[in-house]
Amino acid sequence: MTRIGLLAAVALTPVALGSAGHATAQAEVDPARPTLVGWASLPAETYVPDSAASGYWTTGSAAVLAPYPGQPVQGFSATHAYADGSYLVMSDNGFGAKGNSADFELAVHRIRPDVATARTAYEGLEFNLSDPSRHIPWPIWRDGGCVSAAQLPAGYSCPDPDRILTGWDFDPESMQIAQDGTFWFGEEFGPYLLHTDDRGRLLEPPIATPGVTSPSNPTLGSDTPNLANSKGYEGMAIAPDGRTLYPMLEGAVAEDQADGLAADLRIYSVRKGSFEDGFLRYRMESPAHALGDFIMVNNHEALVIERDNLQGAAAVFKRIYLVDLRDRDRDGYVEKTPLVDLMDVHNPSRLGGFGETFTFPYFTIEDVEILDGQTIAVMNDNNFPATGGRGGDVADVNEYLQIRLAQTIRVHPRLLPQR
Repeated sequence: MTRIGLLAAVALTPVALGSAGHATAQAEVDPARPTLVGWASLPAETYVPDSAASGYWTTGSAAVLAPYPGQPVQGFSATHAYADGSYLVMSDNGFGAKGNSADFELAVHRIRPDVATARTAYEGLEFNLSDPSRHIPWPIWRDGGCVSAAQLPAGYSCPDPDRILTGWDFDPESMQIAQDGTFWFGEEFGPYLLHTDDRGRLLEPPIATPGVTSPSNPTLGSDTPNLANSKGYEGMAIAPDGRTLYPMLEGAVAEDQADGLAADLRIYSVRKGSFEDGFLRYRMESPAHALGDFIMVNNHEALVIERDNLQGAAAVFKRIYLVDLRDRDRDGYVEKTPLVDLMDVHNPSRLGGFGETFTFPYFTIEDVEILDGQTIAVMNDNNFPATGGRGGDVADVNEYLQIRLAQTIRVHPRLLPQR
């Protein structure tokens, strides 16, 4: 069912980076162990310039009090790398739930990590998700939802009905760019797939998942949901041709749990906006684990982040697997092989000010991108304004890692960063 074993090591070229990401001449890459070769961070309190205040439904944290002076760029749940070194990053629904995220505007941003300075620059808002053509058949917060609310928090007033989508409407957790330049988002309230143009404007109604609904689904009515909240499309891969999507649930549906398959996650295939019959299964190492991200490497291999739900000193399991979707034994399951243990990364140059063994003990690690056949980038969702990853009273930042692998992966050229 699964294939567990160490990957064969290959010789790698040393990478010259120093203790804060600065260049040195002495750093050596261990060819038998994944090695941290680049690190940068974005401060937790990074806001979209001149944006509306937010967090009126939250109390904030000891590190950051609410309400907030703008729209936080906050945690990244999906990313897309470009050849110029910049990244698109997608923020999720805001502050963790439908009920407290109505004032968070769903957005995609552009950032630029600089491992030479160990700083990540915020380059601006790429676009907000919106529905100007009224494809959504139910009220959204900024057009019907707010004015119907029984009570609003002090200091907050309903915005103009501009059809910008908020964390009250959807919880996007994955993002891919199709061959035609349009964007696809996988989200968790439906769970739905959202299809937009390159400015974030919906091109069609939300696409529902056949036979799967969460308690936050706006069309649920009196029906019984079969997927827990926040267990929808945390990961969504796209084939090298840019036409086939592979959305993957973060949690097991009720029917699978009843059949003793609580550790199984479903991987669907979607072509031209339509779900194909059937699905593959990915089995986690524990039913208590969760999916962090899922991206393709080539036509049949993929990377999966599997993690525990712990942070800081309690964190134990944060891994990246190489996954084979061919299901050659016809048992309905993908095969998985450990690729990186994010709690045990070689750090000879002590990047980020950490020790020779680098750990990434954040609660949610939700972004992986392939830079070349031996290097990947990894980022965390910092769940703004959370604390706990690097200390109980330390505000979680967005950390950016470049990791040199202990094996060359066979990357399809179309899945490498493009201009």
